[in-house]
Amino acid sequence: MAGFRKPELSRDQMVLWSMRLDDAIPADHPVRHLAYLLESEAFAPRFREWAAEYVLLEGKPPYHPRDLAGLYIYGALNRIRSSRQLEAATYNRLDVIWLMSGQHPDHSTIAAFVRDHGKMLRKLFRDTVEVGIRAGLVKLEHVAIDGTKIEADAGKGSVHREATIASQLARVDQKIEALETEWAQNESREASLFGPEVPWSPKAGGSAKEQVARLKAQQKRLQEALSSIERRRDENVVGPAPKPIASVTDPDSRVMPDKEGKRKPNYNAQIAVDAEASMVAAQDVNARAEDSGQLTPMLKQVQENCGSLPAEASADSQYNTGPELAVLEEMGVQGFLPDNGERSEADTVETLATAALVAAQSGATLTDEQWSSLPKDGKGRITKGAFRYDRAANVYRCPTNQELGFLQKRKDEKRWGTAERMQYGGCPACADCPRAELCCSNPKKGRIVSHDQYEGQRARMRKRMNTEEGRSRYRLRGPTVESRFGYMKRGLGIRRFLHRGLGGVRTEWSLICTSVNVGILLSYWAEVQRIL
Repeated sequence: MAGFRKPELSRDQMVLWSMRLDDAIPADHPVRHLAYLLESEAFAPRFREWAAEYVLLEGKPPYHPRDLAGLYIYGALNRIRSSRQLEAATYNRLDVIWLMSGQHPDHSTIAAFVRDHGKMLRKLFRDTVEVGIRAGLVKLEHVAIDGTKIEADAGKGSVHREATIASQLARVDQKIEALETEWAQNESREASLFGPEVPWSPKAGGSAKEQVARLKAQQKRLQEALSSIERRRDENVVGPAPKPIASVTDPDSRVMPDKEGKRKPNYNAQIAVDAEASMVAAQDVNARAEDSGQLTPMLKQVQENCGSLPAEASADSQYNTGPELAVLEEMGVQGFLPDNGERSEADTVETLATAALVAAQSGATLTDEQWSSLPKDGKGRITKGAFRYDRAANVYRCPTNQELGFLQKRKDEKRWGTAERMQYGGCPACADCPRAELCCSNPKKGRIVSHDQYEGQRARMRKRMNTEEGRSRYRLRGPTVESRFGYMKRGLGIRRFLHRGLGGVRTEWSLICTSVNVGILLSYWAEVQRIL
């Protein structure tokens, strides 16, 4: 029969739905597993502690924290993040209606819950890690650490220079002073006409007072923006001074480039991911543009959340600093980190390059193929990893076995502290060396290499990374922490924070990581259900 398909049911037709809400959700639906998980004994102590914080003797009865936490977690797993979207879902999604047992918290209640319960929400993240440990999904054999830039809830247009912000603040101060003077004059005039008790009117409070309140809120944001510029200037004791700019919408955020090279207000989100099931074992957010100095704090949080340190840890070259390597060895954690400045992608370092480095370190004569495969820096010169240090003679030897003698000792201020640097060079053979173009910027002056007080730690790390086993362990980063970030950004749509201020963003990131862990627990439901 020709034509389009006809609707099977008229919109005017009266229908009979199930009388039980429970019949609307399939028995194996993930929302049932989520509810079972949050109502289990694994989370019961946390929610009892949480419920004890509420005052239940007066006012309208509040929603149970388990219901609101479950709403946010389930919403995040389904790309529903804003409080208004979550409120709408309690009316138009059967799975959410089932989860909330027909309750409909408004968006302001949902937003206030996240804003006011940051401490308990962060503890909830730790509970998901504990469940993962009990279920065998977190084994701490290998943990990969990385960071990513996530856009702040502030547009590029909110970023201004220090002079512009100071000028705006001066104008706001003048407006507040003028309005407060006007308000005081009005109060005095009304008191002279009506006495100390002014008769009530619908406009009591006056537009001037309302304008002052709005201007004071703007004044506070501008003052916080100036404070953030000053704070970053004080923190930056090494290198060029940071640009005197800040966002007046979210002063805690920082203008920094993301992976696409776009400069905008961002936060630096950090996670440590266990390699067994890719569960997030530690998480944090800061406003620092670089990842250096954040390796051992993340490992200490792993220890706090899991009860022990991992056997191994991997991270990219930005985390490789002398003090971090020293602390790693003190912790007894075997690290896998490329040299700082070396390309970090696992697929860029091939077996041939590793073999060439091993040959150079052993003093063997290198073939043309090995010379061409030695790792290069950004200027096309072979890296210091191709040179070997002779501690007994206190000299470096290049891949052609020429000696670079001691030149001088100096101190350099780095972001991580003071580097006591020893420089080596002055080799006359560099001028006539046939490999000089691969090694020296100026063959007549020769190659200069140096090391600081952490060279021993770097040498041991370099030796480990020059083995096939070391590179193999380092390649675990890809399917663990990098794929986890990919899932967060593409699968869950986490590309921009919805809250402002470092405190609010930390709570939001903790909730996102909690949702990711809950999703993993639901994926391994057979293993998880056995331990609940």
